[in-house]
Amino acid sequence: MQAEWTGAVRPGARIGPYTVLAELASGGMGRVYLARSPGGRTVAVKTLLATADGGTVAEADRRRFAREVALARRVRGLFTASVVDADAEAPVPWMATEYVPAPSLRELVASQGPLPSGALHWVAAGMVEALVSIHAAGLVHRDVKPSNVLLPEDGPRLIDFGISQAADVTRTKAALGTIAFAAPEQARGEATTPASDVFSLGATLFHLATGRSPYRDMGQGTAIEQLVRAAEGDLDLTGLPGELDGLVLPCLALDPADRPTPHELLARVGAVLAARPQARGATDWLPPGWSTAIEQHRRRRTEEADEAVRRVDPEAATESAPPAAGRTRRLPGPSGTGPSGTGASGTGPSGTGLSGTGPSGTGAAGEARGSRLRRRAGAVVAALIGGAVALFALESGVLSFLREDDSAPNPVRQDLRLALVEQNRPGQCTDELPPPTFHSAKLGGCYRISTRPEDRMSVRQLRQVRAEQDGTGAWVITMAFDEGDGKRFAALTGRAAPREAPRNQIAIVLGDRLISAPAIGSAITGGEAQIAGAFTATEAKALARELGAR
Repeated sequence: MQAEWTGAVRPGARIGPYTVLAELASGGMGRVYLARSPGGRTVAVKTLLATADGGTVAEADRRRFAREVALARRVRGLFTASVVDADAEAPVPWMATEYVPAPSLRELVASQGPLPSGALHWVAAGMVEALVSIHAAGLVHRDVKPSNVLLPEDGPRLIDFGISQAADVTRTKAALGTIAFAAPEQARGEATTPASDVFSLGATLFHLATGRSPYRDMGQGTAIEQLVRAAEGDLDLTGLPGELDGLVLPCLALDPADRPTPHELLARVGAVLAARPQARGATDWLPPGWSTAIEQHRRRRTEEADEAVRRVDPEAATESAPPAAGRTRRLPGPSGTGPSGTGASGTGPSGTGLSGTGPSGTGAAGEARGSRLRRRAGAVVAALIGGAVALFALESGVLSFLREDDSAPNPVRQDLRLALVEQNRPGQCTDELPPPTFHSAKLGGCYRISTRPEDRMSVRQLRQVRAEQDGTGAWVITMAFDEGDGKRFAALTGRAAPREAPRNQIAIVLGDRLISAPAIGSAITGGEAQIAGAFTATEAKALARELGAR
């Protein structure tokens, strides 16, 4: 079946020769699907949406999409996601690219914290090589930013050529790109050049090292105010480690003529890489938390793809991720958070109502929308009688697995983290909301998590983790904190309870993904928690093992 309509393409449908497995992302102009070629290769297929009026694609949009395809096909390099196939003339134009099951730099900084200087040089080297390939093809990317750089084990991939342009084309009065990482001349709507990409590279590296944009107070004030700060080159470069000055600061020169070329940058990062000739991929260069998060993401995405293949074609061969050798290294402790979801209603300690507000709004209408979201998530959030047990929602989805040394009693964890929610908004995350932010597709919103140490905790140990059926026959996972974590959990819920929604929510993150974000009505002091989420027995037992059950 050929996709010829404006809505989402269902699994099993075909886009060109590719069979759709699942939707990966969506936006105002198009959707991206996980798909499979006739020969069994997994690809990402980007489609351009037709208009709601008449079900056809506007000619201007079709021309822009065709141009994007043509430009992307010109780029050949190890550190870009290559175009596999495309048809800009199809009723619904599409482009298939290499599928890279890896987290973005934005996700990694948000969940793991800034990157040490030595490791940053390795990431920078791949990004610079990507720019060399792009500029050699006569292109300017124009949207280099952390969310457009994926990081698999073998090095970064610069993606999304949606607003790239040929270097010989002059465009003015069009401040394209993301404000927080755009060059000043780009923010002013002036012609962009390869030097503009170098500035965006420097801004991305600055974000890797510090966790923020190099522009002063970026994320504060209106979009126009932020655009003005970028256009004026109002930088705040405090916090950058001194050993990175020679790499990052020249890229952020306000005059494009003063910025180094990518070839000059390659020489600078090459000297650092040459000092470690035996170091190869992410495991050798990155902190344990980063490399573990990359492996967990790859495994989870591969398992999700395999499961999608089985749903579409039960007889098809799958591409299951091979098991990692030995014990998986844990993520670093309290440095990061993950995405969050909406709360629900329930009964809290002493009858206190435990209500949550999702990105769809507050009041009666928001509550109705929140109820629909909760039903789709198949979960509830409640505090049980006396505050002894907290029941949290869990988003459904394929679970990833952590290897654990069975001989280690009560292993110390570094991958389960809790943090207060600061803001949420409907839809996808954008760089206008300061990090750390996370998008929850199931709950339809973007959440910003607190960075204050007192507003977050890493769960160091769990006791008595088990999967069991409750009185209704539903499967739940019960876990108990150790004494120290129990006290910290009580203190954190006590801080959350008096805050107004959505700041009374606590984001619960396992590895690099959201578990839940319940709203807290009062402090929970019992030291034990349950997770419920319409699990099958297999799913409940898998999650319990992931949390440390024997």
